[in-house]
Formats: sequence, C-alpha cells, structure tokens
Amino acid sequence: MLKNAIKLTLFLMIAIFVAGCQQQASSEAKIGFVDTNRVFKECKAGAEGMAYLQQAGEEFKAKFTEMQKTLAGNQTEENTRKFQEALGEYQTKMGAEQNRIVEALQNGFTKAVDEFRTANGYSAILSVETAVSYDKSADISDKIIEALNKMDIKIKPE
Repeated sequence: MLKNAIKLTLFLMIAIFVAGCQQQASSEAKIGFVDTNRVFKECKAGAEGMAYLQQAGEEFKAKFTEMQKTLAGNQTEENTRKFQEALGEYQTKMGAEQNRIVEALQNGFTKAVDEFRTANGYSAILSVETAVSYDKSADISDKIIEALNKMDIKIKPE
C-alpha cells in the first residue's frame, strides 16, 4: 500500500512537472506588432506608389481642365458625352492602377512579414491597429520597412 502511494505521488509530481514545462514553453511565444499604415507610407515602394498616383492625378486634372474650357465654349450633347466618357475611362484606369499598386505592396508586405517571422522565431506578427495594448519594444515596423526597401516591388507599369 505504501509502495503504491509513493508511486502515485511520484507519478503526480512528474505530471505536474510536465504540465509546468508545457506552460512555460507556451508562455515563451514571441509576438511582434507592425504598424501597417506607417509601413506602407514610409517604405520606398509605398512612397513611389503615392507619387505615381499623384502625378497621374495631376495629368488628369490638367487634361480635364482643358476639356472643361472647350466644353464651356461649345456645350453640345456630343461634347458632354465625350467628357463623360473620358471621365469614366479615367476613373476605371485610376481604380485599376490603385488596385495594382496596393496588390504589389500587399504581396511584398506579406512576404516580408512571413520571412521576418520565420527568420526571427516569432510565433505571430499582429497589426498594431488590432492591439488594445502592447509593449512598444515589440514593434517591428522599422524592420519590415527595411525588408520592403530591399525588395524590387514594381510600382510603375511596364
């Protein structure tokens, strides 16, 4: 009986030790946070994308200002239709360009975050926008910006 009690006690101690080790291992999970808005604004490809879209917007504005002047002096149904068609084409083109740039940036961002997480032993990388509270030392935004700046992300169409 005493022998069985000792065995049971040893078994329980080992079980408690193993459970404690498992809890300790899971508490060592490494989690990082990234400010996605800051990353997209500050990385080279993000800044290039914004400049490209602004330039395209300025070219559009100049073209349509000229069209409006022409239309004001000769407002016919045909000219109004041409103006509306050109406006629709521009909106479609700019929407497609914005989508293309966002997709290229998003693909690069995902790759940079995945590679950083794997290389540095992180269990998870979360967005600061979703965090209620976090330690600023866990912010890896600068490292992700560096990684994105090393990538060849195509912003301008070929």
